[in-house]
Amino acid sequence: HVPGDYEVLYNGVELHEYRRAQPFPTQGPTIFFCGRHEERKGLDVLLAAMAMLGPEVRLWVASNGPDTERLRVGTAGDARIEWLGRLTDEEKIARLKGADVFCAPSLHGESFGVVLIEAMAAGTCVVASALDGYRNVATDGLDSLLVPPGDAAALADGLRRALTDRALAARLVAAGDTRADDFSMATLAQHYAAMYREVALPAVRGSRPVSPWPFMSGPVSQRLRRRTRMMAP
Repeated sequence: HVPGDYEVLYNGVELHEYRRAQPFPTQGPTIFFCGRHEERKGLDVLLAAMAMLGPEVRLWVASNGPDTERLRVGTAGDARIEWLGRLTDEEKIARLKGADVFCAPSLHGESFGVVLIEAMAAGTCVVASALDGYRNVATDGLDSLLVPPGDAAALADGLRRALTDRALAARLVAAGDTRADDFSMATLAQHYAAMYREVALPAVRGSRPVSPWPFMSGPVSQRLRRRTRMMAP
């Protein structure tokens, strides 16, 4: 990469879809998992953690993948686990909003936690692996509970706390809702607009141009120069 100081703008999320959705009805404390059924996503770890939780706890498992059949066979006797398959966006959002906890037990390879932002915007408590990609979004004990990846006992403990400690869950959800605003499309647009203004104004005011387009010739260049003069303060 080119050495220098950078301001990184992360992905944006349309939060209103998650905030206005109607929650899917539940029957007891419910955990929601939504991700491809492969080693990287850590569903094996979540299922192992479920074996340490009480009989009242329910788990919704959305999507599918190469490990689906093996995992379903391995948990065939556990009526607490509901295998949903692939969901529409509408049902995914409704399930996310209806669940008590969203669990992201990934083991590695997560560059950014968009799904955690979605859960926060839906008002759902987040329990996830303490991966660098997820730490871009979530802070353990502030707006989420983050546990060591691959540790089923630690994950079960985090899920149990989120499901039973109502004061803790309420505090995490409230902070998560505020944190989600940092990644809204409106906030992202404001950041982009400020950066474009910072880059464009020196060129408009006659400083060294930041791109070659002012030196182009022809009608396109004339229109661009005219528009620049009109925008100048």
